[in-house]
Parts: sequence; structure tokens; C-alpha cells
Amino acid sequence: MSGWSLALMLVLVSPVVHEQSASADALVAGRALRWSMRGLVSFKREAARLRAVRCFRVGISTPGSKVNRSQCAFRSGELLRAGGLRAAASRDLKLGVGLDAGEWSARCALSVGELCLDEGRAAEALVVLSSVANSAAPTTLAEHAAVLEGVAFAAIGEAATAVGLWRSVAGYGVTPRHRFDAFERWGQHLLAIGDLEGATGVLSQCRITLEASALEMTVTGRALRKLLDESSLARAIHQATTSRYRKRRRAMSE
Repeated sequence: MSGWSLALMLVLVSPVVHEQSASADALVAGRALRWSMRGLVSFKREAARLRAVRCFRVGISTPGSKVNRSQCAFRSGELLRAGGLRAAASRDLKLGVGLDAGEWSARCALSVGELCLDEGRAAEALVVLSSVANSAAPTTLAEHAAVLEGVAFAAIGEAATAVGLWRSVAGYGVTPRHRFDAFERWGQHLLAIGDLEGATGVLSQCRITLEASALEMTVTGRALRKLLDESSLARAIHQATTSRYRKRRRAMSE
């Protein structure tokens, strides 16, 4: 290769390398600052949070790798969300969604959907969540999105569609955590409409379906065992059963 050709290649390639390096450097610096938050007292922790957010925001705005930029958007949004700065979090997360960069953009979309649901904006949540569920996002993210879609459909009064989504993930999903969440949502819905027997059946099906995964001596297995032991559906069924029993006792004594 001639000296002229090598020089031309360096001119053409260097800006790309620099841009990708800049977003990667911002990501690394932001992660280090996020890690430094551990163990700090409140005001120092919040100062470190804002410094980390500034680093991640540099990474979002730096031209170059969309993957790095969308990951910066996700990290910034989650830090802001954890700090109670929901509007700022939503802004950064939406920037990550707009980059259309695969997994990290999908993660941003899920977080935007959760924020919308928390604020009672179910219709807006549906738009962003359906984009994940119907995309080529990793299966675990698509299943998470489907469970949250069910929550959004239930919130706008489309219970049958919600139950269909939860039953699909619970019965045919591949991610134990999201299958558990789907069973929980489904059972809680049945309890809310007064179907205690149906909710009890869902809880039983959940335990049987996830038993093998819960017995695994892995991090996932341990986490799943903890979820099953602390099931909010199981507690709610116990409370409903106790309440029904007491009502019957009072009725019989009158």
C-alpha cells in the first residue's frame, strides 16, 4: 500500500474511531461515577449521581456508535428516575428510544412505558411498549414488554386482551421472572373481579410451572425461589380467604 493510500485511510477512519471512543469514554466515566455512589451519604451520593448523568449525557450527544449512545441514555434515565427526577429521566430515555439501536433502545422504551404507567398514561405506554413487543428485541425484553402491555390494556378497560397477554407469557414464555410476573398479574386481576377460586388456580399453576426453574442452583433459581416465597398474589389470596371465612362466620352467628 502506498504512503498516500495509508494517509488517506487514516484521515477517513480517524474521525470514526474518535467518535466511537468519545461515547465509549463517556460510558466508562459515567459507570465509574455511578459505582462511586455506593456508601456515600445522601448529599454526596446525589452530587455523584448528577456528575454521572452529565457524563452519560455527553455520551448521548456524541456522534458515533448508536449502541453506546443508547446505553448512555438508558443509564442516565435510570439514574434520574431513581433520584425522583422523572421528567428529566423520560427525556433522556426517549432520546435512547429514538436512536433505534436494538437492545438498549428497547430497554429505554420499557423504562418509558413504566414511567407512563406510573403516571396513569396507559394509552401512551401502549404505544411505546408495543414497539418493543413487536420488534426484534431479545426475548426477555419482549416478554417484559408484553406483561406491561397487559397492565396498560387493563388500565384502559380491555381486560380480555390483558389476560390474553399474561396467559401467553405465563404459559409459553422462556424468562422465569417474566412468567412469574405474568402469573401474578393474571391472578391479581381475577381477585379484583371476585374470582377467588380462579386466582387460587392461577397461583397453583404458577408454582407447578416454575418449580423446575426454582429448584436450579443458580442465581436465577435463587431469585425465583425468593419471588415465589414472597408472592403478593399468595398473600392477597390468604387475606381474601380469611375475609371470606370471617364473613361466613358472622353470617352464621346472626
